[in-house]
Amino acid sequence: MGTIERRDHVRRLIAAGGVHTQAELVAALRGRGVEVTQATISRDLAGLGVVRGFRGGRLTYLLPDDMTDGAGAAEGRLRRLLADLPLTIAETAPLVVLRTSPGGANAIASAIDLSQWADVVGTIAGDDTIFVACTDAVAMRRFRARLAAFIGHAGPAVPTGVGGTA
Repeated sequence: MGTIERRDHVRRLIAAGGVHTQAELVAALRGRGVEVTQATISRDLAGLGVVRGFRGGRLTYLLPDDMTDGAGAAEGRLRRLLADLPLTIAETAPLVVLRTSPGGANAIASAIDLSQWADVVGTIAGDDTIFVACTDAVAMRRFRARLAAFIGHAGPAVPTGVGGTA
C-alpha cells in the first residue's frame, strides 16, 4: 500500500473519532489489513498536519479541517481549549508566556495562530509552555486582556502575571 492510500485510512480513522494514541492508530490500521509501524504513523500524522488537541475534555487527534474554518472558528476552539486546560499567563514585553497542562501547548498555540490576531506575530510551543510574540508592549497588553477575557468565560483557567498583576 502506498503513502497516499495509507494516509487516507489514517485521515478517515481520525475523522471518525475515538483514536487517541499512535498505538491505537497502528492497531486500527492493522485491523484493516494495513501493516504499519509507529514511526510511519508519526510521519503520516506530521504529513497530514494532524495535531493533538482536546475534544470533549479528552486529548485526541485533530485534522487541519477541524481547525481551519476561519478566525472565528479558531477563537471558538481557543475558548473550548481554555475551558478544558488550566492556563497561567506571564509577560515580558513583547512576549507573553503561557503555561498549561503537559501536551496542551501545541493545541492552544495553533488556535492562537489560526485566530490571526493583529497583535500576535507568532507562537512557539513546547509541551506545556507557549511563547507568544506580540508586535510591541501595547499589543502584548491587548493580547493578554483578550486572553484573560476568554479565560473569564472559560472557567478553570487561572491567569497570573509578573509582578503580581493579573
